[in-house]
Amino acid sequence: MRVLDLFSGIGGFSLGLERAGMTTVAFCEVAEFPRRVLAKHWPNVPIYEDIRALTVELLRRDGVHVDVIAGGFPCQPFSTAARGRNNAVDLWGEMHRLVREVRPRWVLAENVPGLRPTGVDRVAADLESAGYTVWTFNLDTAPAGRHRGRRRLIFVAHANGDGQPRRAVNAEVAKLSAVSR
Repeated sequence: MRVLDLFSGIGGFSLGLERAGMTTVAFCEVAEFPRRVLAKHWPNVPIYEDIRALTVELLRRDGVHVDVIAGGFPCQPFSTAARGRNNAVDLWGEMHRLVREVRPRWVLAENVPGLRPTGVDRVAADLESAGYTVWTFNLDTAPAGRHRGRRRLIFVAHANGDGQPRRAVNAEVAKLSAVSR
């Protein structure tokens, strides 16, 4: 499967997905240093700089065909670590726009638990409205043997054949949302 990696950083999503047998066909990363790292490790893969300027027409013009859109959209607006400095732009809307334009078979998204509960509902509802079945997971992404985890919310969405919205919410995320309301 061909992956469009958004908010790529230095390519963590792509590294994992490529180890699972997928191929990264394009990146989108705004910061210069991560773009240099991506160019070093994926020298023949195009890197787009601004998600707000990335369109399905541009991808098609460049011969980029996508089965999976993956991205950890910026978490600053939702992160508890920001301690009131949540002044970053919420770019989920741009990722959602690209999903609607490109219509990949799969969407993978990641964010911090501070997104809950309204953010979880928003992301799931946006994907459902675009005709995807959505599964959500609340995972501890800490390395093995580390006691303090790095919790992340993971969204996995698959295009419905009939375009009808469906939600398959992971029980742990449902519990998390209920507690935080």
